Amino acid sequence: MSVKPFDFSQLFVQQSLKQQKKFGKKLREAFPFEQLGEYNAMDRDPNQLMDQVRAILIPELLPERTQRMTQSSFSFFRGTAELMEYDLAHQINSPIHAVICGDAHIGNFGFFGSPERNLLFDLNDFDEAGINPFEWDVKRLAVSTLLAGRENSFDENGLQQLIKELGETYRKSLQNMFELTALNRFYPVNDVKTVLNTIPSKEVHTKKLIKFLEKAGKRDSEQVVRKFTTTNSSGETVFKENPPRTRHVNDQVTKHITKYLTQYRQTLSPDVSLMLSQYHVTDIVRHSVGVGSFGSRCYLLLLTGTDESHLILQIKEALPHRQLADQLNEDNVQYELNEGKRIVDCQKILQSASDSFLGYFSTTNRSYYVRQFRDMKASIDLSLLDWDQFDAYAKTCAWILGIGHAQSPTAGVILGYTGHSDKFDSAIQTWTVAYVDQVAADFQAFKQYRL
Repeated sequence: MSVKPFDFSQLFVQQSLKQQKKFGKKLREAFPFEQLGEYNAMDRDPNQLMDQVRAILIPELLPERTQRMTQSSFSFFRGTAELMEYDLAHQINSPIHAVICGDAHIGNFGFFGSPERNLLFDLNDFDEAGINPFEWDVKRLAVSTLLAGRENSFDENGLQQLIKELGETYRKSLQNMFELTALNRFYPVNDVKTVLNTIPSKEVHTKKLIKFLEKAGKRDSEQVVRKFTTTNSSGETVFKENPPRTRHVNDQVTKHITKYLTQYRQTLSPDVSLMLSQYHVTDIVRHSVGVGSFGSRCYLLLLTGTDESHLILQIKEALPHRQLADQLNEDNVQYELNEGKRIVDCQKILQSASDSFLGYFSTTNRSYYVRQFRDMKASIDLSLLDWDQFDAYAKTCAWILGIGHAQSPTAGVILGYTGHSDKFDSAIQTWTVAYVDQVAADFQAFKQYRL
């Protein structure tokens, strides 16, 4: 099967920064912010779109996936990226494309360790990443913030103001990035201390936040081994089972893991690949996580070194973009076998530093990406935040989003387009309020259909 490689060439901009900003400013005439803020509801069946995704997932895991999605409108929103992607594709959008996360909701930011073992804060989910209009990320962050804020029963007036300020924070982040040279923009410093000292917010240094940071810093493979494994009757270290979420299976990936591990190592830098040669496979288990990705083919791989130390890698199925789901089924498999490459490439572009073990491989009909499991990783439990903490955290996410988008060669055009006024911010706010009503309607339709 020939596979078209994921291509960034469409983003090349052969203009000076001054020309890009001027062009971006001119685009406001053809694509005014008032149109960017107008939500046009689509005549579509949300359950039909969701069923197209469910059709390519593991059947025995679907009941728990449904249960997770029915917890709240925010949980539903997290698990239905296909709906918003479909709706965004049918809106009036800016013509400015960039490498975007594609699923930049407020729960998809978090802490993790850099290769130098510094604690970073950044985007941490890239399953939907690709090249699309830049504002898609800003809108998804804003919608998720409003949903999560209402779930926490925060004051509506405060939430409305926060949604508008997310647009402002995103703009200021871009402006801050373009005070740097191109090379220094390429080396953003997203370590926690720098981020918290740079973001123009109040009440960031809180006891709860420090607690999460300390928790993240203590996570490593040996801690994960103690939590997720046991010793069997033969004295071997194996993963604990918790079916159907966690179980040993005999499928294409588990049967041929040694071959796929070799393929995966070829996508890593030579030093990391050589280091992995000191490990052998001890156990592998299918282990489902998350909400939107729950039901896809995910695994934990236990590796043991020559010194008896351990390393746990997570293998995740790289699903095609949700809009392609209706073309995919077991009888007509047309998976782009470089979907794992797409995710890995976009992650390395958008993150200030990425996991050294980030790589990918493909089987005969599916694509996967690999990363270290829970290495110095932690995410914020939004339900534990008070208003000042939530306000600061959401703005921090918007700031990080601006840093990520600044890596695209079209970022200068975005800078000129969004400008220094609050018209872009108001457009994001207006669109968000309208779209949250759409999420509520879809959520009710889902519950009536499934329950």
